[in-house]
Amino acid sequence: MLQRCVHWFNEVLHRPVEVFWVCFALAVAGVILDGTAFRLWSLERDHKTLTEKISSAKVRSRQLEFQIQQAEQPEFIERAARDQFDLVKEGDLIFIFSDEGSEAPEKTK
Repeated sequence: MLQRCVHWFNEVLHRPVEVFWVCFALAVAGVILDGTAFRLWSLERDHKTLTEKISSAKVRSRQLEFQIQQAEQPEFIERAARDQFDLVKEGDLIFIFSDEGSEAPEKTK
């Protein structure tokens, strides 16, 4: 029996195409079994995620740069102060609304 196996193995070694396919199959099995294929897939997924984050960070950076440029304008500073602190400029028209009519009437039993 052992002699038959050795004889078969010697015959296979003399056929290079079959040796190539056996080696290829063993290499693929090795890559799959040791986790290299999963690691490559995981790295590709991480690369895509990081690329998307970098892209969104660049967009946010451009938005912040634009806001910084606006903040250096005197008109922007004046408008922000007026909006934030309810300030008015001389000549502005001011509306004052009463809260009296906005309450719902109480129901009596």
